Amino acid sequence: MAERGLKKILAGLFSRQPPEAAIDEVPDPRAGLEQTVIRLQQLVEERCFVDVRFPDRADNVYQSLILKVDPAEGYVLIDELFPAHGQFFISPGDEVEITSVRRGVPVRFATWVKAISIDEADGLPAYRLALPDAVEAKQRRAHFRLTLDTDSGVRLRLRGPEGDRLLCTVLNLSQAGLSFECPGNVTEWLRQHTRLRQCMLTIPGLPEFPCDLEARSFEFRRRPSRHTIVGARIESLAPAAARQLEQFLVVAQRQQRRETARV
Repeated sequence: MAERGLKKILAGLFSRQPPEAAIDEVPDPRAGLEQTVIRLQQLVEERCFVDVRFPDRADNVYQSLILKVDPAEGYVLIDELFPAHGQFFISPGDEVEITSVRRGVPVRFATWVKAISIDEADGLPAYRLALPDAVEAKQRRAHFRLTLDTDSGVRLRLRGPEGDRLLCTVLNLSQAGLSFECPGNVTEWLRQHTRLRQCMLTIPGLPEFPCDLEARSFEFRRRPSRHTIVGARIESLAPAAARQLEQFLVVAQRQQRRETARV
């Protein structure tokens, strides 16, 4: 019954379109969005605990609850994190992975922090996350993420705040995105320039891959030296380069599995 009622609300919300919009015969993304909102609302109504992880930061897992789903404003509100994150600073733009189990079925979605609010009564924070495009029914990444050693030779060159070329070390890599270490503190610049154009990804033994990036999260660190950790989505990668990147990731994944099996 709750699911039927939610569908009616969503139908009314998504029907607020100009009359001429019905003329375009294109795939309607609203069905996928409707299913996403329903799955999230089920987690709210059943008070399911969720695990919260920040993939581009320390590998800690926190627990929380989804308090509210607002498809009109495009956000998901989650409660304070447990245990408290201490010195770990969370800021808008940080990538977040949410996992939970509903009626024995693992669910997962990836999103990012839109805003942080502090409750006036108890002073505890709540986190407003962007409404995800989809909620997966199993805990898997859409793309395999390869963790890299700092001496792997995989590098990224991008144009920095002063127009100079910054040489960055890639920390992990997939077909869809990457995390990299950039020298200095460029967080203020990234807040104004989330689109990083004309970047060059270098993998030993392969041609350079020209691409654009969309910065999704960033964090300044002072140790062991001043640097910024950036998580970004890869865009504008040529089809031939995408195939070469896929082949590199497959070979590297096999090698890592062999080395793990030997231990």
